Amino acid sequence: MHLLDPCIHDTRHYIETKKKTVSSQVFKADRSITWPKSESSGLVLMPDLAVELGSPDLASVSFQTWTPDGSIVNDETITIIGSDISKTCDPNLPFGKIIIAQVEGFNENNAAERTREMFLSKFDLSLNGFMLKSASNYMAEWCRISVNAVDNNFSFQVLGSSLINELKKLVYVKSVEIIFVTSSKEDVNQLFEIGNRSVRIVNAMSKMVNEMTYDCGDCEFQDICEDAEELREIRDNLAYE
Repeated sequence: MHLLDPCIHDTRHYIETKKKTVSSQVFKADRSITWPKSESSGLVLMPDLAVELGSPDLASVSFQTWTPDGSIVNDETITIIGSDISKTCDPNLPFGKIIIAQVEGFNENNAAERTREMFLSKFDLSLNGFMLKSASNYMAEWCRISVNAVDNNFSFQVLGSSLINELKKLVYVKSVEIIFVTSSKEDVNQLFEIGNRSVRIVNAMSKMVNEMTYDCGDCEFQDICEDAEELREIRDNLAYE
């Protein structure tokens, strides 16, 4: 199932384009990371706040893509476009986060549920001094990092490595890379179209399977299916079962 491969290729083009004009870093994940567990239910209150990521005053775009093709996933690679948490002087940063995962065993009956399981894995993180304050919008995250965490060099390598560890607890996730973007509101907002397309593709497939409706004329995903050959094949196969 290669439904999201075009979104991955678009993300790759975005990364390479930004690297030409924006400061960037690439790290390998540290699978043995031992950041202390949260001692206060993940709360970071204003007096303890050092850095906010993706607050409502700034841009925030977060999404995930997946593919069975391991050749287009740079496993355990963490890319930062813009400033790292521990190296910024700005207490408020826009926040983009993209997860690219190699998966196995995905089909039209389980892909939507597994995508949701991957999405929910971030809530299982328990990192001292890191708070996921809000994720009510499926494609936005608002995070807080405490003064103590920054003083102890909390970074995107720590956060990214921890997220990769959580995702790889899911038996169908075989490799993961993560991209963080903090360079500007404009750079983060440019990710919205790619992310929105990936979400709508999965939602379109879920609607086909769960609602068993194939009347394209009244479907809000008509434009997505017209552009995605694999979605059309799934629709046609379901319609004739």
